[in-house]
Amino acid sequence: MIQNIDYIKKNRITKGIVVNANNDLILQTIMDAESQKLINPVLIGNSDFIKAFIVKHKWSLSKDKVIESNSEEEASKIACETASRVSGLENNIIIKGHLHTDVLMGEYIKKEYNLRIKGKRLSHIWFMTFPNDSHHPIIITDGALNISPSLETKKHILSNVLDYTKKIHSFNPYVAVLSATEEKLKQMPSSIEAHNLVEWAKINYLGTPVEGPFALDNAISEESAKIKGTKGIVSGNANVIIVPNIETGNALVKSLVHFANATAGGFVIGGKSPVVITSRSDDEKSRIASIVNAVICTY
Repeated sequence: MIQNIDYIKKNRITKGIVVNANNDLILQTIMDAESQKLINPVLIGNSDFIKAFIVKHKWSLSKDKVIESNSEEEASKIACETASRVSGLENNIIIKGHLHTDVLMGEYIKKEYNLRIKGKRLSHIWFMTFPNDSHHPIIITDGALNISPSLETKKHILSNVLDYTKKIHSFNPYVAVLSATEEKLKQMPSSIEAHNLVEWAKINYLGTPVEGPFALDNAISEESAKIKGTKGIVSGNANVIIVPNIETGNALVKSLVHFANATAGGFVIGGKSPVVITSRSDDEKSRIASIVNAVICTY
């Protein structure tokens, strides 16, 4: 079962701009995404390689959907130019192919493309699902874009993730702001920032449960919360985790993928065109999940 596939609206296909599509796995993913009517793809990369794949797999993609580029930088530039030209009536997402994230996002944020939204900051979301529904879905943010976010940036991260959860009508957010303790400790700045973020959320997101600081165990385990005596409705029930820095989020997600066989659907929100950001080692299931979630962000 593909993550959140039921939320994709029928007969509403989003343009999917694929950056540096020079890899069999990426092209297979895009071909499958098109067959499921998720995206209308535009492929940017080595045109000889892409066209050879199209012929080999008897893919009925027209030649005008392939754009030549000779480097990661050029592919990123073409992708952002293409996204910026799309009419406001036509939704689009940018899909990272075989290239480094910083190259693509460094191009995306340039003023000339007007892909940023005034007053908002970009952040990354991972939507995690588990085999056989062994655990409820968990959202982890931000483990791929903002390296060491300030309190102000964390406010945007929280706002972005809550905007996204509104599009998943079956998902009621219980937000845990992570540290390594449940107490405010001046020697642990993440615990102070977690407390301050929670206080800000009480004013700006009244009615949405946002609590912290939490260590991971009593954020997601009712048993751990009970043993530690942690109070609050989020304690032991968290399904959204705001991490203190990129290392924590990245390690947490990849631990779940490799130790618990979780599927990670990753994407960047906060701009006019959501961006699918996957690891170059991600499998097709994760890549499709990432595309689905990014498409939903355009609704």
